[in-house]
Amino acid sequence: MPNPFYLQEIPADAPFCNRTTELKDLESYAKAKVQVVLFSPRRYGKTSLVKRVQKRLNDSGAITVFADFFGVASVEDVASRLAKAVFVVTHGKDSLWKKALRSVKSFRPVLRPETEGGFSLSVEPSSAVRSGRILLEETMESLGEFIAITKGLVHLALDEFQEIVVLREALEIEGIMRTHIQQQRASYFFIGSRRRVLLGIFNERQRPFFQSAINYPLKRLPAEELEEFIAEQFAKERRKCSRESARKMASSVGYHPYYSMKLAFFVYELSRAATEEVIPLAMERMISSEGPVFEAIIQGLSTHQRLVLQALAKESTEKLFASKYIRVHRLGSVGGVQHSAKQMEELDLIERDEQTGSWRLVDPVFSVWLKRQSDQKV
Repeated sequence: MPNPFYLQEIPADAPFCNRTTELKDLESYAKAKVQVVLFSPRRYGKTSLVKRVQKRLNDSGAITVFADFFGVASVEDVASRLAKAVFVVTHGKDSLWKKALRSVKSFRPVLRPETEGGFSLSVEPSSAVRSGRILLEETMESLGEFIAITKGLVHLALDEFQEIVVLREALEIEGIMRTHIQQQRASYFFIGSRRRVLLGIFNERQRPFFQSAINYPLKRLPAEELEEFIAEQFAKERRKCSRESARKMASSVGYHPYYSMKLAFFVYELSRAATEEVIPLAMERMISSEGPVFEAIIQGLSTHQRLVLQALAKESTEKLFASKYIRVHRLGSVGGVQHSAKQMEELDLIERDEQTGSWRLVDPVFSVWLKRQSDQKV
């Protein structure tokens, strides 16, 4: 029997744990043609949630566009991803395709046959080389024309939108997009995992997008419902998993949505029953599979940032900048810790818990892995 736990984006027709309120809220906001900033730590299921919202909208007659800005490299790249997203969603739908071709003038679609059948779609500028700014202006204007001639609801989701801040022209990009979006009768969702950076775009007074969207945090799944979901997926495949075993799986990864599913995936692979003996083995397998990801994160940090992460993995604290904590963990100066903490907050590696006030690593499994790495060196 196929494993019921998904490790990638969850298909819109697959079992989905809760998010009933979020689905209702986001669908309502989209239909009201308002802008939404959807944010959470990595791997909380934002993309799967938005794709599910867009399927509901699509089923009711809306046009839904999804553009991923992860790794965006230039202003031209921003424009091309927007144009391509429109062509991708309209290809194969004759009347919409014609509208897209008529309105999106800055780029033209390029269809190339694949060796295994079908076509790949890319875009290229429709005329001579122009500056990135002009290309983005034209693309946003084209989007406005497309939205206007379709008449019905158009919903656009821009995933990892905060990636534009790494570009030298970030403020210019924000200004161009904001100017056009406020004139369009459409709904935009701005989605991101680097919460501090994303929220800065929409909540800092000097930024073009200031107070132009609803801030919508995606929280962790309710503990009881996550436990029930895990147990139910085992039961559907006639495998044993008590509520207590489901609780142990979810709680061991801090009720993190992705890691809860991944741990359950490995338990399912290892045995026909989620037993006390199998869960630790599955945990080891999961941590091992995440190792290369965590190593890549560490390699991109300074030596001092690594020391601060290791300290928090060993001991979360309300007083990260206290002299005693700094001395015990050999972190150097207060200023150094403040600088590293600010940078790692922007990378969404550490956070301060809203309820307890304690500083901690955002990723609970990264924290376990990092503590093990540190202990092995002692």
